[in-house]
Amino acid sequence: MNRSKGNPSPAEAREFLDAGFDEKQILAIILAQSVKTISNYSNHIFHTEVDDAFSSRKVEENVS
Repeated sequence: MNRSKGNPSPAEAREFLDAGFDEKQILAIILAQSVKTISNYSNHIFHTEVDDAFSSRKVEENVS
């Protein structure tokens, strides 16, 4: 999904389904990516502080 920017080929979707996954799991991936994107955008605009429990995993970014 990331490499294809949300537009996998029919062959890639079929390969996923043939591996034993189903369409519900495709939708779950789309939902998870959507929630993560909304979270990232919201945290960026509001400059949300990272909780202390997760501070060791914080990624410092150079913002221009």
